[in-house]
Amino acid sequence: DLLGLMDDIPSAPPARAAPSLSLSPSVALDQAAYQQRWASLPTASTWTAGVGQPSGIDGLPGRLSGSHVKCMAFGNVGDTVKFYFFAQDVAGALLLLELIVDRTSASASATVKATDGTLAEPFSALVRQHL
Repeated sequence: DLLGLMDDIPSAPPARAAPSLSLSPSVALDQAAYQQRWASLPTASTWTAGVGQPSGIDGLPGRLSGSHVKCMAFGNVGDTVKFYFFAQDVAGALLLLELIVDRTSASASATVKATDGTLAEPFSALVRQHL
């Protein structure tokens, strides 16, 4: 500002950084524990996204396992595939995901439940990268 007129205007506060996501490679959860936690945890996020290669969606558990996201179960009903994933960050927060993929429309819808809701978005972003 050449005239010094803007010197008294406060600058905007810095944007809050998104929480980083560091997932534990050793998380384990059995089906009964998954179902109990799913029933008791609040929904942290819901979202929809396009699926790049609907024909390759069955390989999603393998792609996510490299990022320490485990698949509890998945199955096909017609052109719809349902996945149930889980992960745990290194601080101990549990993340659960139900992902429903419609092969015909090449779209996915998700529900994320978490013990720490601030991790839902970085976890969702990780999953969306692999769709």
